[in-house]
Amino acid sequence: MSGIQGHLAELRSFSRCQMGRIPWIMGLVFLLAALGGYGVCVAYPQLAEALLAYFQQSISQSGVMDETGGLSFLALLLNNWSVMLFCILYGFLPFLFLPVLVAVTNAFIIGALAAIYHLNGISFLIFFSGILPHGIFEIPALLLAVTLGFLLCRNTVRILLHRERAVPMVDLLANILRVLLFLIFPLLLCAAAVEAYITPAVMSLFL
Repeated sequence: MSGIQGHLAELRSFSRCQMGRIPWIMGLVFLLAALGGYGVCVAYPQLAEALLAYFQQSISQSGVMDETGGLSFLALLLNNWSVMLFCILYGFLPFLFLPVLVAVTNAFIIGALAAIYHLNGISFLIFFSGILPHGIFEIPALLLAVTLGFLLCRNTVRILLHRERAVPMVDLLANILRVLLFLIFPLLLCAAAVEAYITPAVMSLFL
């Protein structure tokens, strides 16, 4: 138990000293990108249709649908877990800050989907019922992963430029692993369970 408590203490210190307000800033970027996606796609419906086709193709290729057409809990969990890992690993590419682009892209697509509902006269209650139940877990997990990728990229840049504020990469990777195991993975477990078993039931109430 003391080992777990030690990891949690390190996690709290890392969250306070290095992550700080960055997850909240990423959340604001996510919100603005979603609003931008909504506004742009309302103004350009053909873009909304193209993004919808891309989204549907991505879903079909991800393997999250089971044989009955329902969502598979395990496939959802593995798919989301791989997205989070790649989002963090993008941080090894210096100067580009690609993890932030992942957040912007996902948020823009969500905004585009909202625009499609609006353009087709479908109630936003249906849209939010399909997003919010699992989104309250999945979106914070994504923002944490984007934050970790951002920190990794920033630290890689600092090391390359020989900046004094760079931290040992081993220490940073250890803290990233703690966030993955103690925060992101539990959030993804909840998100996959809710999306597979609860979200469809909630959506059916508004259909």
